Formats: sequence, structure tokens, C-alpha cells
Amino acid sequence: MKAGMEQGEHGLMEQLEGTLWWYAGLHANVLHAIGKYAQRTDKLLDAGCGTGGMLQRIGARYPDVRSHGLDLSEYACQAARTKTGALIVQGSVDALPYLDKAFDTLVSLDVLGYEMDVDAAVAGFHRVLRPGGVAIINLAAYQWMLSYHDKAVGQSRRYTRSEVIALFRQHGFVIRYSTYWNTLLFPLMVLQRKVLGSDGRSDVRQISGVMNNAFKFCLSIERLFTRRALPLPFGGSILLIVQRPTE
Repeated sequence: MKAGMEQGEHGLMEQLEGTLWWYAGLHANVLHAIGKYAQRTDKLLDAGCGTGGMLQRIGARYPDVRSHGLDLSEYACQAARTKTGALIVQGSVDALPYLDKAFDTLVSLDVLGYEMDVDAAVAGFHRVLRPGGVAIINLAAYQWMLSYHDKAVGQSRRYTRSEVIALFRQHGFVIRYSTYWNTLLFPLMVLQRKVLGSDGRSDVRQISGVMNNAFKFCLSIERLFTRRALPLPFGGSILLIVQRPTE
């Protein structure tokens, strides 16, 4: 994950992914999706696991799951091993080093926006999932929102909901649910990234506790809709739940 990120960005991610509002919302979405859509989760892969924050949350919620992670960054892999105890492999998501039908559940969060063979990555997701297995995908929304933040973290591609649905259908997946999220705060995101600008650093940074809690509250309101499988019409990110058909 985060092929273009430098060690400094990974270090900042490691420092903040347990507390920052955006990670809190992302992790809550994924944990709920595992519980709702992945009826069997004996063996799970986080394809692009970063420094291990999501795997750590999954292990705490589902301690019996055998968790695996893969990331392109050696620094991130070591951090994830230390943090989670999961089996972490260094490698690229567009060349997954796993056997066919090896996993019940696959998680891949904000990975397919980086420079890679996206079709090979999605085909690999399908290959390593067992029939009936579920993939939980998060992606940055709207190419027109590409900004200093994406450049700072090495990301070059953002998506619309319809583009993501078409991509995964093309590779044989069935769509279970898809939605934009980070909707209530999206106008602020547009203002910051497209009007005000920044100092070139990513938006993954420490903010005041009051603001952090307020942003968390906004995301909690959105989850009243997404947990009822009601899609939100726009937002800064896309959540996609897909399934490999049973054979």
C-alpha cells in the first residue's frame, strides 16, 4: 500500500491512525461491513495494509480470524508486524503472492489510486478469494479532487462510484453495496483542497481534539444511513462491498 509514500508519511500514518477522525470512520465502516457481509471470515487479507491499523482493529474485534497483510513498503510491513502479530508480506497488490482461493475476506483501503496495474490488482483480488468470499474496498472519490494531498501521499487516481462498480463487475464480482461517504464534510474538503490550498503536506496531520471529535460525530451520523445499506449521493471516499460468486 502507498507505494509512493515516503517513510515520513508512513510514520505519521502510524502515529495518527488510532485517533484521527478519518481513520476512525474508515475503520468503523470496514468492521461493520465484515460483520454484515462476510458470513465466513476464517482467513483475511489486507491488501495494502500500511502500518497495520486496520488489521489491529480487525484482530481486536474478531480475534479468531487468521489475518494476513501485504504492503509495498518495508517500513510499513515492519510496523504492521510489530503492531498486529499478523503474517505480513512485502509485495505489490497487482502481483499478489498467494494461492488461488486462499482467503474468505479481502480488505483493500485506498490502494488502487496508486501507480500500478489496476486490472491486474482487481483480477488478483478475485483469484485469491474463495467462491462466495467478500472484498471490502475503499477508494478516494472524484478525479477532479486530485490535489496537494494526493501528491504528498503518492496517489494519482481517484474514482467515481460508477467507475468502481464497472471495474469490479468487469472482473467477475457481484456488487453487494456501494456508497460515497465523508459526505457532510465534503464541502469543507473541497474548500480546503481546491480553493485555500496548503503547504504541500498531506491532510493526515494532528488537529485539535474538539475539531477531531466534531468530525467523528459527522461520520457517525452518516453511518446511520450506510449501516442500513442506504447509499449517500456524494462524498470524499467510496466504500464498495463485492463478492466472488459461488461456483
